[in-house]
Amino acid sequence: MKWITFAVAFVVTVGLVIAGVAVYPLLGYAATVNNDFVFALFLGPFCVVLFFSWMGEKVILKIRKKQVDALAEQSP
Repeated sequence: MKWITFAVAFVVTVGLVIAGVAVYPLLGYAATVNNDFVFALFLGPFCVVLFFSWMGEKVILKIRKKQVDALAEQSP
């Protein structure tokens, strides 16, 4: 896994958690009272976003490799 994949997943998850707490006042109150809730609210989505980012990275790298190989075969 590349570092950029991890960084993007982290930033996206932070944005999701902040938006979720801002949109739902009840979650905002629970988040300030219970730190375990905040950790669970962050860790669950982070793992999911990281998994999909990692799989997307693998797909993109395979497609790029096929394109580079195809271009190498076409060149004289």
